[in-house]
Order: sequence, then structure tokens, then C-alpha cells
Amino acid sequence: MIWVSVVLASVVPGVLIVGYLNRRGNPQDKAKGIGWQFIRYTVLTIAVPIVGILALNDALTGEAATLIAGAMGYAFGKTPKDE
Repeated sequence: MIWVSVVLASVVPGVLIVGYLNRRGNPQDKAKGIGWQFIRYTVLTIAVPIVGILALNDALTGEAATLIAGAMGYAFGKTPKDE
């Protein structure tokens, strides 16, 4: 059970780094802002391991699920102007 938590926790830096590198693009390109895509990567990266760890430890309550769903709903429900 501990290995599953370790794997879930190690995914967080990996997805953030991949999201940042994807947003950064080539060094020759003009610098971009942080953008909604990176915010979505970040929200997803933080939410999925938290839900997994809470569910594995039988501690996922309605309050925690509501807060996590609200954060994901805001990040994915917003219509960005730059995309």
C-alpha cells in the first residue's frame, strides 16, 4: 500500500515538469505567460494523487471530494481567452 502512495506522490513533480516544458516551448520562441493549460496541468497533478491517497486510506469524505471537484471544475470549466 505504501508503494502506491509513493508512486502517486512521485507523479506530481513529473507532470508539473512536463507541463512547464510543454508551455515553455523552444528557447528561440517568444516567452509565453503561464497560461490556462499550465494551470490545468497543475490542478490535475495536485488533485489526482490526493484523491488516490485519500481513497486508499479510506479517508475520502464528502467535504474533501467537494473541494477537489470545485477546484477541478473551475480550472476546466473556465473558457480561456488565449486558447
